[in-house]
Amino acid sequence: MASCGSVTNAEILALLFVIAPKFATTDPDKLAGYNTLIDALRCMINCQLLGCCAALAFANLLAHYLTMQGNQYLGVGTNISEGQLSLGLSATINANAFASTPYGQQYLNILAKFRVGAFVTNVGPRWYGPQC
Repeated sequence: MASCGSVTNAEILALLFVIAPKFATTDPDKLAGYNTLIDALRCMINCQLLGCCAALAFANLLAHYLTMQGNQYLGVGTNISEGQLSLGLSATINANAFASTPYGQQYLNILAKFRVGAFVTNVGPRWYGPQC
């Protein structure tokens, strides 16, 4: 996918704080970490294809990675036990890491709405892509 340079870090963070308020912060160290992660994830978003949905997809992708960072066992194991305490974890659906968080699922949902090039149906070819 092409680099996503048209969406700024500030736009992505503003949407992140609305989508996932638990990550909202003014701590400069955390914000620096968020910006570093955003820069690393730019290769996973194609702004040209996603158009006006790129910032929303990016914010969900960032929230997914931050959620994964906070829970090392998410989608990895099925049971953890210590003494009398036992926790059951759900396995990742279809071995897809993005399906293990609601933010990753929403990211996949946004991507699923777009097709590159002509898409042939029984009513003839149509072009799918950003509507904005």
